[in-house]
Amino acid sequence: MKKFLEFIATGFYSGKLPKMPGTWGSILAAILIYYFWPESVKLQLLIVVVTFFLSVVSSDFVAREFRSKDPDCVVIDEILGMEISLLGLSAQGDIRFVFLSLILFRIIDIMKPPPIPQFERFPGGWGITVDDAVAGVMTNIILRLIGGLLYV
Repeated sequence: MKKFLEFIATGFYSGKLPKMPGTWGSILAAILIYYFWPESVKLQLLIVVVTFFLSVVSSDFVAREFRSKDPDCVVIDEILGMEISLLGLSAQGDIRFVFLSLILFRIIDIMKPPPIPQFERFPGGWGITVDDAVAGVMTNIILRLIGGLLYV
């Protein structure tokens, strides 16, 4: 079970790649979303809920194992953030849209504008997960605004 939780928390070990682990996890998510993101919002929501649960549990476990509040190798939270970034949006087949989502999400995740820092204070896996979920919500809103402006 220990290896499984580490495998999940590190985004299939993408978080163990050298330098920028959060970006590697986000890139993995972008690739998976580009190829496999369902059109059905219900299925998208199911994926987000499952990823959220896996993120809280696996990141909490790895954080305790590494004795670190938020280990760099944990990237399941970035994967969740990318999923939320594109929740309810058609991403499959539009590489430019997925790439824009990736760039916006990483900027928001790195800069951590308010209220994101408040969520990092949550204990364990909750703090690791929820701040990226909020960054995903912010990205989703921006993508919807951009889309609204482009298609007026």
